Amino acid sequence: MKNLKDKPFALVGVHVGGSDARQLKEIMEKEKLPWRSFADAGTAGAGPIATKWNLSSTPTFYLIDHAGVIRNKWAGAPGVAVMDAALDKLIKAAEKNGKNTPK
Repeated sequence: MKNLKDKPFALVGVHVGGSDARQLKEIMEKEKLPWRSFADAGTAGAGPIATKWNLSSTPTFYLIDHAGVIRNKWAGAPGVAVMDAALDKLIKAAEKNGKNTPK
């Protein structure tokens, strides 16, 4: 994903597994995860983010386009092929509309 650094999208992860921000940061560093992620505080699946956004699995990913619109939501890891296809479609649409940088 590093080769997509300057492309017009954002990928955001929400961890509702009960880890705190420090623990999530350690996991992200160990796994070399390049996207932003939030750690939901409290009991797994019952924290404020999971409750408000109706999240039941971890990780949950949101793919946000160049205009700030959520285009995809995946509960659990969608797999490389699914994520690559969604990113490719979103980036091509943004570039077609003349949007080359993330908002």
